[in-house]
Amino acid sequence: MEIWLEDVAQQLSLARILRDSDVVPGKRIALILVDNVVEFLIKVHGEDIILGNKILKKYEWEEEKRHFDKLVNRVLPRTKVSEYAKEILDYHELRNSLYHGVVPASVHDEKINKYLGIADTLLEKIFDIRISQSEWNARVETTRVKISPTTPKSSFVTFTKIDGDVIRFEATSQVMDRHAIMLVMHGFGVQYGRAPSYDELVKSLNHSAHSIVRKTLSVHLSKLRDKGLVIRDEYSLTAEGRKWLVKKFGLA
Repeated sequence: MEIWLEDVAQQLSLARILRDSDVVPGKRIALILVDNVVEFLIKVHGEDIILGNKILKKYEWEEEKRHFDKLVNRVLPRTKVSEYAKEILDYHELRNSLYHGVVPASVHDEKINKYLGIADTLLEKIFDIRISQSEWNARVETTRVKISPTTPKSSFVTFTKIDGDVIRFEATSQVMDRHAIMLVMHGFGVQYGRAPSYDELVKSLNHSAHSIVRKTLSVHLSKLRDKGLVIRDEYSLTAEGRKWLVKKFGLA
């Protein structure tokens, strides 16, 4: 997954956590986070269609995108989500009142949910990225563990199946590339009941934020096989490799 998209997904996961909190500031911050994402997505797409089609010069675009109403009215009519322009402007105005207001205010869950839905729609209709409810649930739980002050030092890992015979893993602690390779092999077997092909391994690593150049990947695989952790001529773990991975990451 690209870095910008991972950041977007983490912000929306955190917004979902704060929405469900029992503290008023948490709900305010939840809506502010969603608004940050919506503004970012519009700007990212605007760079492509406004500058790419030479609708504005770069200095004109840089000036215009500083004003949210001008940004929305310039970009959204050229997308499949133009009908959300007024709602987005209304939510942004609410966001400004929450952020700059002198009187503490709360936000109803329904408003946050509606804005989350708009953000999800922008991802799907503009960027062709659809995240299912089960994937959001997994992401929320992973994010919750990461931000919890009582998070244990041992890593917590979740695996998600993605269309096209690909998986993604997420861990609450930093994972070395060599261990990421093993986690993908394990997770692929859990999700699909078989070992991945080389291409499926590479794609799953990319989706798990571990893009490894092929030459380096070959070196890692060779070393893992030399240590008896990965089966030779296959992309699956040995019994010793599975045992080591379960102990290292506390997998079931």
